[in-house]
Amino acid sequence: MKRLFSLLTAFVLAAALCAPVLADDTTNPTPDPTPAPTATIDTTNSDGVYVSAYTVTDTAGGEISTIEVGDRINIVLKVVDHASARYCVKPEEISARINSAVFTYTGIGEIGQLFDNNDDPNATRLQKVRDGSATPGEVTDNAQYHYYSYVILFRDVIYNGGGNTLPINLSYLDTSKPLQQFSVTLGQCVDKDQTTSPNLLVRTSSYGDQVTAGTEFPLSLGIYATDGSEDLSDVIVSLTLPENISLSSGSLSLYVGDISPKQMRDITFQVVPSAGFTGTVADITVNMSGTGVITGKAVTGTTTISVPISQPNRFEVGQLELSSDTIYVGDTGSVTLSYVNKGKNPVSNLEARLTGTNLGAGSYQYLGNLNAGTEGSVDFDITPDAAGAVSGIITLSYEDASGNPQTVSKDFSVSAEEMNMDDFYDPSMDDMQPEQTGMPVWAWVLIGVCGAVVVVVIIVVVVRKRKKAKALAALEAEDSDEDL
Repeated sequence: MKRLFSLLTAFVLAAALCAPVLADDTTNPTPDPTPAPTATIDTTNSDGVYVSAYTVTDTAGGEISTIEVGDRINIVLKVVDHASARYCVKPEEISARINSAVFTYTGIGEIGQLFDNNDDPNATRLQKVRDGSATPGEVTDNAQYHYYSYVILFRDVIYNGGGNTLPINLSYLDTSKPLQQFSVTLGQCVDKDQTTSPNLLVRTSSYGDQVTAGTEFPLSLGIYATDGSEDLSDVIVSLTLPENISLSSGSLSLYVGDISPKQMRDITFQVVPSAGFTGTVADITVNMSGTGVITGKAVTGTTTISVPISQPNRFEVGQLELSSDTIYVGDTGSVTLSYVNKGKNPVSNLEARLTGTNLGAGSYQYLGNLNAGTEGSVDFDITPDAAGAVSGIITLSYEDASGNPQTVSKDFSVSAEEMNMDDFYDPSMDDMQPEQTGMPVWAWVLIGVCGAVVVVVIIVVVVRKRKKAKALAALEAEDSDEDL
């Protein structure tokens, strides 16, 4: 009890030091300043009455920081009262009562010494009012700045829970004067049934411009606590990673600590998709948990972050192959370019274009889709229109696994010349003897000898036959002559 009176006396002394003039003392114009409040002060009222500061103690007079349901407390209020000053009432003519089921108090608040204050910003007018030289209009204008300040003590108040607003009715012995009502919010009140815990969610996320398989990237998260009436403690954020996704360093769980309602905390994980990741999107689950500091309630939250992951672009082209180092005007040559997809995903809509100068005509080929691990080639004909340099570029365009257009080019050059028949004459051909073919000479000689022998034999036979025929004819003639 002595401590309580000491506390009350301290409030009164503080007010006296700031404005040491009583209601009947007008020699000091210094107004009573409002001490820094310890919680939200509601200065809205019906007629200029409000609480400028307060404190809460236990029944022994010791100041306390929390009020649990069922606690018995003493409430000390410092009140700014314009209405009572306007009515020029005395402290003993004022009655203060608590009007709320949240708090149980059946008596009347004890009002301490009353101090008269005036905070008129017009110092000249204020001085005239105090020395009695003010005009009626000046007195009327000054009246709005005239107020009382005093301390009200409510002893042995029981906190029932259900809120933390303390409404007070201020009445006067002269019932013709209107009732004044004002309130103050006691931030020390703890009502678990009325306490709301904030929720946890991922308010922002970032993973850079592009994520490529086999390359580390930072996953930055903004962890946000929604509105509530209590803080969260022991907040932990963890990740659930899909296959072939891991952290390059650190733990999958990160201790954040305390988060107040409407507060955001930024955290970062270093994530790396392995080179063997074959998908296009990694779904990373963010798990959040915390505990209400008042209610002890467990608060959890889960969010999935979808991170697009692209494979390294490993579509490559080989060396160009020309059919000849020189192409003759009017003749047709060719150029060939090979390509291979060394990536893990197919490429789509592969196209090839030949552009350049002195090619005869440009060309285009649609090559379709190319699966991972496969290769192919494209051929173009070249028909120079004139002698001189022939230059060209083969451009391959395609879409990667993410649908992004890509291009790769290879250039070449070759010379074109007019056709000259002397270029095809070889003087060494004159020295060449035709190669002998058929039977050897001795065979022909033998055949000739044999033929001559046959001719001689035939001639001899013919001659002999003729001689024999003549002889027979002569013989027959002789026989005829003899018959005659």
